[in-house]
Amino acid sequence: MQKIYKLLSTVLLLMFFAANVTFAQSYTASGKVTDQRSGDGLVGVNVLVKGTSQGTITDANGDFTLSLSGPATLSFSFIGYVTADVAVSSSSSSVSISLKEDITSLEEVVVSGLATTVKRSNLANAVVSVNASELMGSTNAQTLDNALYGKMPGVNMASNSGAPGGGINMQFRGVSTLGAGSSQPLYIIDGVYVDNSSMRNGRTQVNGASGGQNVSSQDDVANRIADINPDDIERIEVLKGPSAAAIYGTRANAGVIIITTKRGSVGKAKVSFSQDLGFAKAQNLQEFEVWDAAKITAFYGTGSRGVLEQSRYSQAVSEGRGSVNWEDEFYGETPVLSNSQVSITGGTENTRYFVSGGALSENGIIKGTGFRRYSIRANVEQKIGDRITLSLNNTYLNTDNDRGFTGNQNNTGGSIGYAMAYLPSYAPIFPDAS
Repeated sequence: MQKIYKLLSTVLLLMFFAANVTFAQSYTASGKVTDQRSGDGLVGVNVLVKGTSQGTITDANGDFTLSLSGPATLSFSFIGYVTADVAVSSSSSSVSISLKEDITSLEEVVVSGLATTVKRSNLANAVVSVNASELMGSTNAQTLDNALYGKMPGVNMASNSGAPGGGINMQFRGVSTLGAGSSQPLYIIDGVYVDNSSMRNGRTQVNGASGGQNVSSQDDVANRIADINPDDIERIEVLKGPSAAAIYGTRANAGVIIITTKRGSVGKAKVSFSQDLGFAKAQNLQEFEVWDAAKITAFYGTGSRGVLEQSRYSQAVSEGRGSVNWEDEFYGETPVLSNSQVSITGGTENTRYFVSGGALSENGIIKGTGFRRYSIRANVEQKIGDRITLSLNNTYLNTDNDRGFTGNQNNTGGSIGYAMAYLPSYAPIFPDAS
């Protein structure tokens, strides 16, 4: 009996040690951490065993290895990216994870220049970030400046012209009396400075206002940022503080708008096509007043001028144009708006591409006004080795902006709305049919 007891004790002891050996079996967890958007490996990502102080960081290619004993949860964290957790064990020790950028809620650092990062606690610039989904939303804006409207707190935006494609006047520091009309922000697209010079339509030369003061405000100036296709934009960073000039020079005194266009991603080619159709119609018209014989007598009297106007009114009535609503005549167009976009994106570990094309047509509520834009963009990235990446950003734009003779002016001779207040409903201003 005693021998049997010793034998059972030995067997149980061996089983206990075997269980401990199995439980404490060590293995190596390994894998790669990449950027979800570009597919590139991320260097310096913190890989930490959750609940412990054990961990490592990824190498130049985004790879890592970590010795573990038993099941564990690995936490992957990196500045500017959303932290992700992955469970591993001896049977599933290979990890491949893509981290998503966390631009809008970035707290650790802020990108404030070309290859420049500063801590938010030391940041002298006010920074606003707008990504592609926030920029376009559920309704595609026709131009970039209109797409930004209302999405940047602290920025004063005013339309330069009421005509389609007229452009937006943007001021980051509020309205000032010193150079308020010319304090436009500096635009940088994919690291390239963009000329945002205003373009006038020459109206002051026609109506004789060029001899007066404040000529530029009477000429319906329009910036050319309206030429940029907002569907090609990945994200926008706005620097509103004065220290932006320390990075970009004196041209950045009024602020900087940094635009990054879309890039290709690793994977099979993806084709996207969208088309928007709509129409425009005037709103909040002033209900043009129709003249009659009684009003003509009350306004012009019974003298020679009153007799002349009564004669004109009688002739207009006989011709069937005695009660023309000039608001409907000038602003009564119902134009069709169309915006067609197509893009192809894809690539491999070494080559990525993004190609897009767009056609936009936006006619105005006044005859002879409209904005048309045709754009083609090709962004190609080629990786050469581990340290060199060649980028080719190419774009072709063809825009046609018909702003007409009037715009959003309210107090000059070039404004139809201003002249309409003095125009009777029977005035013979129709063009000669002959």
